[in-house]
Amino acid sequence: MSIEVKFADFGEGIHEGEIEEWLVKVGDTVKRGQDIVVIHTEKMNEPITSPVNGTVVEIKKQEGEEIRVGDVLVLIEPLEGEAKTPKAESKKTEDPSLFKPSEPLKFRSFSQQKQAPPPSQTGAIVNERVLAAPAVRRRAREAGIDLRYVKGSGPAGRITRQDLEHYMKSGAKAPAAKVYVSGGEERIPLKGTRKTIAKAMRRSKDLAAHYTYFEEVDMSALDQIRESLKPLFQEKGTKVTYVALVMKLLVPVLRKYPLMNSSLDDEKQEIIIHHDINIGISVDTPDGLIVPVVKNVDQKDIWTIAAEIQDLAQRARNGQLKLSEITGSTFTITSIGNIGGMMATPIINWPNVAILGLMRSKLRPVVSEIDGIPEIVIRPIMYLSLSLDHRVVDGAVGARFTRDLIRYMENPGLVWLENP
Repeated sequence: MSIEVKFADFGEGIHEGEIEEWLVKVGDTVKRGQDIVVIHTEKMNEPITSPVNGTVVEIKKQEGEEIRVGDVLVLIEPLEGEAKTPKAESKKTEDPSLFKPSEPLKFRSFSQQKQAPPPSQTGAIVNERVLAAPAVRRRAREAGIDLRYVKGSGPAGRITRQDLEHYMKSGAKAPAAKVYVSGGEERIPLKGTRKTIAKAMRRSKDLAAHYTYFEEVDMSALDQIRESLKPLFQEKGTKVTYVALVMKLLVPVLRKYPLMNSSLDDEKQEIIIHHDINIGISVDTPDGLIVPVVKNVDQKDIWTIAAEIQDLAQRARNGQLKLSEITGSTFTITSIGNIGGMMATPIINWPNVAILGLMRSKLRPVVSEIDGIPEIVIRPIMYLSLSLDHRVVDGAVGARFTRDLIRYMENPGLVWLENP
C-alpha cells in the first residue's frame, strides 16, 4: 500500500504554497530523509523529504501548481520490509502523513550544499535537459550564459547557484543563451518568489489607502557620527549604515506616535497598537525583494542593530533566512540610496501602516542662516519618502512624525537627552 505524502502546516499562519520543483520522478527509488520536492511558501523555498525508503509511484501535483495544507503531493510505495505507516515525529494526535521539513525552515532549499567543483573549460554541452531553479535561470539570462554548458552538482545534475557562479568566475566561455530577433518575445511564468511579491503588493494596494509624504533632511550630523564610529565598528566587524542609525532614532518617534507602529485588523475592524518595535528592512536579492525583521529594536544598542542588519541582509541574499526572521514587522524601512534616485513612493509592507524610504544622500546647495545672515552652503541632503495607510494615520500625524524624526536625525544627541 502506497504512502501519501502531504503538504504540512509549516506554522506562522502559512496554509498554502506552490510546487517550486520536483527533485524526483515516477519510478525513482528514494531513501528516508531524501529531499523529494521543493515547496515555495511566503518567500521561502523549503524541501519536503521522503518518510520511507521506497519507490515513487505517482506525483499528484505539478510544478507551479498551488497547494494547500493537507493536499497529497506524491505516493511512495515502501520497499519490502519498510513500515507501511511511518512513525510520526510529532504529537500522536497529528496526521503522520503530514511530513514536515527535517531542519529549521530556511529561505532557500540548497543553501547548505557543498561548493561545486570548478566547471569544465572545454565549452562542450554537458546537459541537453537543463535542471535549474527559476532564479538560476534568470541569473544566467542576465549574464548571457547558456546553462547547457554548465555542469550541475545538485540532485539529478541540477544546476545550483554556486555552479553558475563558479562557471562565471572560471572564465569559461559559452555561447550566448539568447539571440534576440526583432518582433520576438519571451514569456516567463509568474511563479515562486516573484508571484508571492506580486500578491503581497496587490494585497497592500487593495487594502491600504496609500499616500506618501516627502521631506528632506540634512545628513551632516549623521555623517559625522558615521565617520567617528567607523573605527569602532571595524573592530566589531560590522558596518555603520544610515539604516542602522535611523532605525535607532526611530524608537522615540514611534513611541511618541504609536499609530505609526500599528496594524489594522480588517476583519474585526480594530487598530492594533504594537508594544514591540520590530522594524523590517527591504533587501534586494537575486530572487526578489525580501523583508527580514530586526526584532525589539528598542531593547538593542546601535552595535547590535548594525550587526543584525548586516547578518540578515547577507543571509537573505544567500537564501538562509528562517520564517520567523521575515515575519512580525511593525514598521518598515526601505533604502535605495545606493542605487540612486531622488524620491519614490514605497508600497506599504502590509499589515504595517507605514514604510519609510531613505533616498540617496547627495551634496546640494541650501540656504542657511549663519549669525542671522542667510548664506548659501553645501550640505549632504537626503529625501525621505513616508508612505502611510490613510485609514489609520492622518496626513497631519504623518507630517509631525516625519518632522520629529528629522529633528533627531539632524540632532542625534537629543535621543540621549530627551529619552533616558
